[in-house]
Amino acid sequence: MFTRSNRRTLTAAVVCAGALALGTPAMAGAAPGPAQQSGVLSADAGISAKAGDKAGQKSNGRPDHAGQPGRPDHAGQPGPPDHANGKGKGNGKGKGHGNGGGQDAPEQTQCQFAPEGGAVEGSWDRDTLAGVAPDDLRIGNIAAGGGHHSDADYPDPFPSDPEYREHMAQEYSSLTHENYLKWEFVQPEQGVYDFEQADAVVAFAEANGMDLRGHALSWHSQNPDWLEEGDFSEAELREILEDHVRTVVSRYAGCIDQWDVANEIFQDDEAASIRDSENIWIRELGPEILDDVFTWAHEEDPDALLFYNDYNVDGLNAKADRYYDLISDQLERGVPVHGFGAQTHLSMQYGFDDTYQENLQRFDDLGIHTAVTEIDVRGVVDENDRMSPEDRAGAAERYATVLQACLDVSLCNSFTIWGTLDDQSWVPNTFPGEGDATVHEGDYERKPTYCIVQRTLVEHAEGASAWEDDASFEECRGILDAAGI
Repeated sequence: MFTRSNRRTLTAAVVCAGALALGTPAMAGAAPGPAQQSGVLSADAGISAKAGDKAGQKSNGRPDHAGQPGRPDHAGQPGPPDHANGKGKGNGKGKGHGNGGGQDAPEQTQCQFAPEGGAVEGSWDRDTLAGVAPDDLRIGNIAAGGGHHSDADYPDPFPSDPEYREHMAQEYSSLTHENYLKWEFVQPEQGVYDFEQADAVVAFAEANGMDLRGHALSWHSQNPDWLEEGDFSEAELREILEDHVRTVVSRYAGCIDQWDVANEIFQDDEAASIRDSENIWIRELGPEILDDVFTWAHEEDPDALLFYNDYNVDGLNAKADRYYDLISDQLERGVPVHGFGAQTHLSMQYGFDDTYQENLQRFDDLGIHTAVTEIDVRGVVDENDRMSPEDRAGAAERYATVLQACLDVSLCNSFTIWGTLDDQSWVPNTFPGEGDATVHEGDYERKPTYCIVQRTLVEHAEGASAWEDDASFEECRGILDAAGI
């Protein structure tokens, strides 16, 4: 656990402003500029960043991959990198989270976005989720922006709202790009990479001692029109994909601890068929391209954990079975797959699968990591955008059950909540009439769902008496008592 008595001297607002300055390395392969390295931003630098030529923040500077084999030989590929600490979890990046950065650990790639003095050790107040989490479990949230936010009546939260960034730094030990690493943002034109917003998120996390999950290197959705509508040969598509994976992963080597390498590759039909019509890569290059994407990513950052990630894999069901069989086969052939991510978007309109933990455990038994990557629990809401008291209590129970499952599976290494405030969540936009899915509301007031997560973490690590007696948790005890939980 991590404690602190004072807020960081380097505030979240200043850090993010520095990341968005002209000195931020937004071009592929560029070194961090002086403003970003120091974490201090002059007024002139801030003005220049806003008024600067966007062309100067993009690049088609792709690494020279000439000579790469057309089909990597997976024979003898190393298994998952040894990122385990004493409890078997962790990511090996040595950011002060008790995650394997000890004297005997191999030297790690230095993140080019780290502060000038080197990696920052994360530190959180006891009365926060990260502050009471075990050393080997990251509690995360998203850097919200892009996607549905583009059409909303408020600016993108992460780049526009200092209070939002401060909240993230104070509450969480892990951060996921909600949209800024998806293809339509990173490569909006063929061969032209725009890393401005993605860089800002990485620099912010590095300056605040947070881990990073990269989302996502390949997906069937949120691809740019030039890609989906282009007339490319198989060889050209393969080159486009390899270039993208290598360019993005190498840029953030040493920074991003886990990557969602292949996102949502199976459908929701009874057989959980592979997405061979929606997913351009599988449709045009065949499912064997999955081996290559993992291999390319591993070659560019051997220390990063590489995941599959999907929704509706919340128990022993057909889709989860397909992932289990696929990963088992790839591991036997030496493909560097290191993790399985269960998104865990739940709804109170549907039941909950009581085999959730059993499903995580079987992947753990394969020797790979697992993670709860995108949890939220939505329900039908009233005119105040709240679920009924009964559904709110049920949502809290589901948060607690999923978290406890992760805590009880030895290689489940992160628990990421998908959103902070309900009015910024993807849920109301995607599921009209539903909401109340996150753990904060209003002006970052804590909900029962927040407090049940806090209680579960405390009781797991320290026992029920710590939760009942410690004055640090008085606020949440009152919230749960008022909710009858």
